[in-house]
Amino acid sequence: MRNSANALLRVWFFLFKIMAAVFIVETLVMLLMQYPLSSLPDNKKTFLDGAFLLLFLSPILYFLVVRPLVQKNAEHAEFQADLEEAFFELNERKTFIESVLKNIQSGIIVTDPELRINLANEYALDFFARKGSELVGEKLDTVCPMIYDLIRTGTYAAEVSESGRQQRTVGYKRFDLKQADGLPAGHIITFIDISEVEKVRKEMRQKDRLATMGEVVARVAHEMRNPLFGITASSQILAMELPLTAEQKELMNSILVEGRRMNRLVDELLDCSKEMKLKKVPFDMVKAVRDSISFNEPLIMEKRLFLHKSFAEGEVTVTADQERIRQVLVNLLKNAVDAVSEGGSITIEMEGKDGKVLIRILDSGPGIPEKNLEKIFDIFYTTKKSGTGLGLAVSRKIIEAHDGTLVAGNGPGGAVFTITLPRGLSA
Repeated sequence: MRNSANALLRVWFFLFKIMAAVFIVETLVMLLMQYPLSSLPDNKKTFLDGAFLLLFLSPILYFLVVRPLVQKNAEHAEFQADLEEAFFELNERKTFIESVLKNIQSGIIVTDPELRINLANEYALDFFARKGSELVGEKLDTVCPMIYDLIRTGTYAAEVSESGRQQRTVGYKRFDLKQADGLPAGHIITFIDISEVEKVRKEMRQKDRLATMGEVVARVAHEMRNPLFGITASSQILAMELPLTAEQKELMNSILVEGRRMNRLVDELLDCSKEMKLKKVPFDMVKAVRDSISFNEPLIMEKRLFLHKSFAEGEVTVTADQERIRQVLVNLLKNAVDAVSEGGSITIEMEGKDGKVLIRILDSGPGIPEKNLEKIFDIFYTTKKSGTGLGLAVSRKIIEAHDGTLVAGNGPGGAVFTITLPRGLSA
């Protein structure tokens, strides 16, 4: 309304200037006609009146009307060109920012002071499994309570674990937006899934622990080997040369059995501490699994366990150290048998896909406490009364030496151990 009134005033002022110019010029011409040129005939007065009016009014109208209009049109054209250039630059900047937000490999969310989402990039949409129109306008606490709680507690940067369908570790940062008057305008939230980074950190810590323990173990094992050899050799000589009673023979045999057991323990310790040498040959993994079942069959029958097998059709050939892989399978299956109560069940699954072989051993035992899922692969860590704590540590080392993975977890019924091995290893 105010703009319309101003425009109307400008039009009236423009018309007033024209009428004033005409009035002044016409008054001057009439004065000339009345006094200096009064003796001229009327027809000449009329001609001169029009000529003087045209002569004097033309430059006045030019300066009052034409020139301002030309200048205004030129300014308007220049303003229009500047506006188009600014719009083009703004559109380019908008496209650039949208491209950055779309392709940046971290989540960006912009909220208002009430933590209602105003903007979310593609990473954030994928992270929360939402579409573009679904996030804008929603409250942050309904989308991600974890980040909402961090903001409410005044946290500006953190690494937190998200629980839900999958365990994820998230790196989070927050920046506050301010209005020109200093009042809060909202927040910029950046976050990224660092689960893989955290996994690598855990693996590095695990390797550091194993390396440190390995150095100690290697020294202890070497120091134990010579005395053990002396004890075993001396016991064998005494058993052959001395006339022993039945009870003495039993004690001597006990010394020899325990000596051999200790010697095997030393060999396992050395396996954990030194670089593993592999003899890789092509072999059928299905047969290797069946052999490990046959090895543990007496224990399976003794506890009357149900064994479920799910193997791929035909052979599944891998190139690896057959004896080492068999050692791992026998050990994992024996652990499953030990963990299951009488009448329980064990399931062995195997499939080949994407150039890899996956073997899962599931049992119906009590499972593994979450806090122990990584500890169980530590040297000397065991929950068995007569265990050495070396079996799983050696098994993981064997699988990792083959560029594979051995992972422990819990399934619906009990513990799950998953072996992943590449099929195309070079010998």
